[in-house]
Amino acid sequence: MTTGPRPSWWSATATRAVLHAIPPGPARQRWQSELVSELYGLSPREQARHTLGVISRATALRAAVTDRDRVIKEDVMKKPIRCRLHLHKFLVASTEDGSRFLRCRRCGKEDTTDGAHWASSLGGGAN
Repeated sequence: MTTGPRPSWWSATATRAVLHAIPPGPARQRWQSELVSELYGLSPREQARHTLGVISRATALRAAVTDRDRVIKEDVMKKPIRCRLHLHKFLVASTEDGSRFLRCRRCGKEDTTDGAHWASSLGGGAN
């Protein structure tokens, strides 16, 4: 919970307005909430300095938020729920040279064990 005096209307309004440089969505909402909440408890002079700092750095913030390198796609969210719980459905697969290994039917994860415990019974890979 925030404490201290509320920010002045002009400071909060200017901070929210300049953050419209960020594309609409959760990133804009997050930055607006965060930067406006930092105004609470500041003196009018400190609020002015904070707001001017946000205005001067809005283009850099937009560049950071919209940068393609910033977006990290996690493979874990693409996996089926069973695979995320490590309940894979392994099937036997083979490479071009005939070696055999286990691969999950749902997510494609390959078995990371050495394969000696099962590959010898399949006739390949554990020579």
